[in-house]
Amino acid sequence: MSTLHHVRPLSFLEKYYTTRHFLGMDACVVTSARYTTTENTPLTKELLFPALRILIEAHAALGVRIEGKEDTADLAFVRLPTVDVSRLVEFSTSSNVQEALEKHLSHGLENTQGDLPLWRLEVLADNTVVFAAHHSIGDGLSHTAFHNSLLRALQETPSSTSSSSVVIPELTLLPPIEDVADIRPTVWHFLAALYELLAPKSWQKSFSAWTGKPVPTVIAVDTRVRLLQFKPSEATRFAEACRAHGATVTSTLYVLSVSVLARLLTSDPRIYKTVSVLIPLSLRPVFGIASDVFGNYISSHNTYPALDSAFSWATAARFAAELQEQRSTNYRAMGMLRLVEKQYARFFMGTLGKKRRFGFALSNLGRFEAPSVEGSWSIGEMFFSPCDSLTGAALGISAVGDPTGGLNITFKWGAESLDTEFVEEFTSLFRDAFLGLSA
Repeated sequence: MSTLHHVRPLSFLEKYYTTRHFLGMDACVVTSARYTTTENTPLTKELLFPALRILIEAHAALGVRIEGKEDTADLAFVRLPTVDVSRLVEFSTSSNVQEALEKHLSHGLENTQGDLPLWRLEVLADNTVVFAAHHSIGDGLSHTAFHNSLLRALQETPSSTSSSSVVIPELTLLPPIEDVADIRPTVWHFLAALYELLAPKSWQKSFSAWTGKPVPTVIAVDTRVRLLQFKPSEATRFAEACRAHGATVTSTLYVLSVSVLARLLTSDPRIYKTVSVLIPLSLRPVFGIASDVFGNYISSHNTYPALDSAFSWATAARFAAELQEQRSTNYRAMGMLRLVEKQYARFFMGTLGKKRRFGFALSNLGRFEAPSVEGSWSIGEMFFSPCDSLTGAALGISAVGDPTGGLNITFKWGAESLDTEFVEEFTSLFRDAFLGLSA
């Protein structure tokens, strides 16, 4: 064991992410944001490094690493004494965001117990900043918190050629989810888990659900990405249509995705009757946790909608209400993970070669709200995606609104989970359907 200061033990959810990463089954959660000025100022190290110093000195999560055996429950975050920013940042000559996202979503952190923190940065030639971080230090909103803080720091911090080494202050990580919420599972959660374990497969919802190709038998994270951008005018009309029908952007994207998938699977409807969908839900609004801090405050909702190729606003409205209810009640189901946290490695290894649990996962970070600080810097288009492309959902759909009002969507899949041609046809139909609803 090192002599570094132990900040706190990892929570059961943070251990879940850490075990998956340790086994080579996961990479990083990744966001990108393009930083601009009216003078087209290049984002050099003289500008960026002083700003990153401000972030590291403000957010404890940016100055820790993991200590302990990462496929066990005995793990802790420890505080690094210093961080050399120059070892965390790569300046690229490319401006290809898709390729950058694919790279970072395919490569985890090389050493989570060395002398570097649990994140890295790539600056593309067009000032797009790609932030890749270990899932244990933050959820999707932690990533928007990073860009919010970086934009604020760039506005307030002058250019400097000072040392790239940052002394880590004595900051405390925010408490984990189990310290802010009652996550004890109910009797219903126990019975549901028991049914899934003991009932014949043909009796279960997952039996006739589409979930893409099985989890591969070889552990290798090879993530593919496609990007869609919708103009502010298109995104605004889409959101207005959602509100007019009593739906939300998330619930509408959900029904739209199911209908597009149904159109692609019509060749043999006897095989698949439903699709298994995972919807991550932020618990920050439920428990009063700010959106500009680091932490993992999420639960999820699993559904099995029928594969209906017809889009329905009524279904979108009903699902909006369902998500609202689930956000406030379903988080206690996470407590089931605590019962098996010493068996995470066994669980993940047991998924190899088996049917996936989810066909697609849909995440929506909402619109990024830039800090109200005067300055020459602004943020344009943004993209976001978690990884989990090996054992997770066959297709990940991740949306984020940028400060200009545009809506940007990342489609992510593993090389062994879906065929590229299938995803490209899906994204094409998705785009047409989106524009049709916003016409």
